Amino acid sequence: MYSAIRVFDLPRNICFLNGVISTMNTYYLPLLHKSVLLAAILFFMLGCKGENSLISEMDGQCFNDYWYQGKAEISSYELSQSRYGAIHNGTAVMVFVSEDISKTTHIKLDDPLLHKSDAVNVLKLNTNKEFVTGIYKYSMMSSVYTPVDQEKYPHSFKLTAGIQEWCGQTFMQANWKGNRYEVQQMSYFESEGDSRYSLVRGWLEDELWTSIRIAPNKLPIGEVKMIASPLYLRLTHQENKVYDAVTSLTIHADLYAYSVYYPELNRTLDIEFETGFPYKILGWRESYGDNEVTTGRLLNTIMSDYWMRNHPEDEILRDQLDLPY
Repeated sequence: MYSAIRVFDLPRNICFLNGVISTMNTYYLPLLHKSVLLAAILFFMLGCKGENSLISEMDGQCFNDYWYQGKAEISSYELSQSRYGAIHNGTAVMVFVSEDISKTTHIKLDDPLLHKSDAVNVLKLNTNKEFVTGIYKYSMMSSVYTPVDQEKYPHSFKLTAGIQEWCGQTFMQANWKGNRYEVQQMSYFESEGDSRYSLVRGWLEDELWTSIRIAPNKLPIGEVKMIASPLYLRLTHQENKVYDAVTSLTIHADLYAYSVYYPELNRTLDIEFETGFPYKILGWRESYGDNEVTTGRLLNTIMSDYWMRNHPEDEILRDQLDLPY
């Protein structure tokens, strides 16, 4: 799926370029005119980008070395959550990890080698957000499972999302079934209740985050059909359906900004990420309603086999992520 990038007939992948730029920034930038460095970077990007994207095609070796080292990427974010007409401070954690799941049941396989014909490698993203509103706390989590081979499997297999707070709980799960998402939704609100329905076509907003990490050059640009984040929909009690959206990608001095605008919802989501591999998520801004704004800002990132780090002495890893106990 991925091919190496070559410049001047010499192998130059994105990992190598990142290393060069980092070294130049650290040791040589004071000796160079900034315009020279910027021109060199721009030349590389223009020479390697895809036909319809600002971003070059992913380098396969970089991808494999990073995502298949037996660890997850864990990033912490400072969260400013708009709720009840006020801003509430909190934390968010994104956990990206590769794993094998069943393409028929969409459940993680304990031993993929025993089910080779059914196993599909995905990049899973677990997103957890916590914030306090007055006396009580919100805990929200979503999980999306996106196949790495997007040529063969262009849609994420599954999305789950849940919100827990003192009033009660809501939960939603969507599974891809050939040409549609089959959705199960449970809620303690009478207006939502428990229901089952289908959503035909459309991108999942939640899979944009994993697509940035897998193949950012293939992000949808322009007018698209989008299924909005279930966490946003449940907080605002909006209908879960396929919405019209307009998307765009812009580049700034040191980051990409991917924007999704929903005219019907009067909502905009801006995702900022690195301009080079591994395209780490740097932050986001969500605006909607009557000037309601929610933001996330990257604090720290670690690579860890966190499922093995479950003893009291491993709590030090929370310090590295600036997470509360």
